[in-house]
Amino acid sequence: MSETARTNQEEPTATYDPADDAMCSRAKERFTADRNRRLPRRKGRYDTLPNFMIIGGLKCGTTSIHHYLGLHPEIHMSKPKELNFFAAEQNWDLGLDWYRGRFDSRFKVNGESSPHYTNRPRFNGVAERIHQYCPDAKLIYMVRDPIRRILSHWVHATGAGYETRDFEPTLSLADSSYIQRSMYWMQLQPYLENFDRDQIEVITQEELGSDREGTMRKAFAFLEVDPDFTSEQFDREWEKSSAKQDDKYQFMEKLIKLPGFRSLDRNFDRLPESMRWMVEKVVHSPDKPPAPKPEIPDDLMVTLKGRFREDVAALEDFAGHRFGSWNDYS
Repeated sequence: MSETARTNQEEPTATYDPADDAMCSRAKERFTADRNRRLPRRKGRYDTLPNFMIIGGLKCGTTSIHHYLGLHPEIHMSKPKELNFFAAEQNWDLGLDWYRGRFDSRFKVNGESSPHYTNRPRFNGVAERIHQYCPDAKLIYMVRDPIRRILSHWVHATGAGYETRDFEPTLSLADSSYIQRSMYWMQLQPYLENFDRDQIEVITQEELGSDREGTMRKAFAFLEVDPDFTSEQFDREWEKSSAKQDDKYQFMEKLIKLPGFRSLDRNFDRLPESMRWMVEKVVHSPDKPPAPKPEIPDDLMVTLKGRFREDVAALEDFAGHRFGSWNDYS
């Protein structure tokens, strides 16, 4: 491992974050039926472990790229998308046989996408578990401008009912999940300690949005599949934030939390692509403009930029280029 991959950053401090707690609880509840299953699941002939993972970050385009990658004939992406298996407090208890059953060895590449894999310090030891069972896995880390990610995270959390605190005081907390999930370089450290540099690719949400074809060619080349594959479905944008404050979205969020409707949430990703897109258009309104974001006061903006300055610089150095569409953190 290159010495440039290491930093002297202090370990982040874990504190209780009610919004993140609610979000993580919801993610775990999606698999309640699997935990309550009375008979063991039969092992499939083609069950296998993945050789590729999208490790985050939250609100950075993981849902969209998960769908785009799954269109490639050489790639099988898990259904449902967010398995969160290697986060011990989430779905580790479901066991390796359950996890293997989400993948298909007939494909060259098998992958999953779990933003909670970069949710330190709430979930530690994730990179170590991945390396133990999938040491040759390739990893894509989706990132976006840290402050814009925070705002999208806030809109999502308030729209889903996870967040009930006031905006400015919450963002002033250095140890809130909003801040820590945007500390991409800090989140990446355990992976740098367990995986080689050529196993990790950083992709920004901004480049996925502005150059969809080029970014997917980059991702396909990284995964060593046909880089020239394309699809008209690359034009679709999944889970845009325009829905988060919409009555339809909030109604669905309440509905799928009821015991009789949880299977709708759990099985959505198992629907055919065309049917999923019909539901997506109803619930997430992808053709609407982005949802309005809260205004950050100037003094808080200065504080936030200061917190991210060194983290962004280190990530840019790792990626080998500046993220030109981001705020100026220098």
